[in-house]
Amino acid sequence: MTNNTFRTIVAEDEKLIASNIAKNISSCDASFEVLAVCYDGLSALKAIEQYNPHVLFTDIKMPLMDGLSLIENVHNNNPHVRCVLISGYGEFEYAKTAIKCNAFDYLLKPLNKFELSKTLRKIKDELLSEQALLNTERETSTEDVVNSIVQYLHINFANEINFTQIASDYNFSASYLTKIFKEHTGTSPIKYLIEYRIRVAKTLLKDTKLTVMEIAEKTGFKDQFYFSKCFKNYCGVTPSQYKG
Repeated sequence: MTNNTFRTIVAEDEKLIASNIAKNISSCDASFEVLAVCYDGLSALKAIEQYNPHVLFTDIKMPLMDGLSLIENVHNNNPHVRCVLISGYGEFEYAKTAIKCNAFDYLLKPLNKFELSKTLRKIKDELLSEQALLNTERETSTEDVVNSIVQYLHINFANEINFTQIASDYNFSASYLTKIFKEHTGTSPIKYLIEYRIRVAKTLLKDTKLTVMEIAEKTGFKDQFYFSKCFKNYCGVTPSQYKG
């Protein structure tokens, strides 16, 4: 971020409401710069790839991709983005789903400017703290940290990996850990782990008589179905087809 300006994207299918949300964000705190207002989930996803925002405000009900799916996608591929879910539905079930989808906060429409200001302040405080940590860590080698984490993943790939705990062990936020990991490896920690597990699985499929289920267990996948899905995404064929 430059001069403490926070790149922001708004996703809302009703154009007037979307415009009002963007205006309210800017009027509550001018340091949040709305770079794109999108009217469907897929357009928002493209805008996130283009602008690499700090913050996403998204409605739940949108065409092409709903807000919950959008947040889940963002969390998997851009975990540093703070996602705020906005909805006209007051049911607590949506709030619980938002939390499960790793939403930063949940606001009801029409937006209450006091509640919006509180959310913006929480986001701002967290981003500024992260930036201060980043400036401090630049004095030391982040490459050594990443190399240490890579070595840990190579040793413990078959076990459940908690990246939030790993980040905490280094006094990092999870988003900062992802940032430096990408800088040095070109990919996120989660993707790196999956790719490494797939590489090990490919060797086991060709060189052992283990079943697909046994190989899934030995390479850290939670079940055979998830293993097969990941394997096909990366290799283009199922584990059984690869095994031949």
